[in-house]
Amino acid sequence: MPKAIYYLNQFFGQIGGEDKAGYEPEIKEGVLGPGLLLKNWLEPDIELTHTIICGDNYFGSNKDEAVKTILGFLEDKEFDVFLAGPSFMAGRYGVACGEICKAVKETFHVPVITSMYVENPAVEMFHRDIYIFSGGNSAAAMRKDVPTMAKFANKRL
Repeated sequence: MPKAIYYLNQFFGQIGGEDKAGYEPEIKEGVLGPGLLLKNWLEPDIELTHTIICGDNYFGSNKDEAVKTILGFLEDKEFDVFLAGPSFMAGRYGVACGEICKAVKETFHVPVITSMYVENPAVEMFHRDIYIFSGGNSAAAMRKDVPTMAKFANKRL
């Protein structure tokens, strides 16, 4: 059975808003937040096993440590695809999604998928390295952007 792991920021990971943007990386078993929508769009035989959460400010201020910690979380996990976001027009979240997707791809050699609004600065930074789908500019687009990511994951797997 193929396995997927999902990255979210502190807001979508249900930790809190800007007051929790310094939240250090954490991995949780199972599905939460937008992962519930993602799970509904993934093929039934694809298991969404873990959710990784990290605050936008923490990631931005401690990039190397955040990447190292998250890659450490993944060392003993079996997974076939890694998804992040969507990050819409949120620049810090987009950069975090791009950085962690690129690092996961280079380290574990699995497909990595995210979605961002075309004007998110991370699109320019990472479009050559990872799959980035064009998404909406706010969380109102979640119900459109997550299925796009899931459908591509289904095809890749």
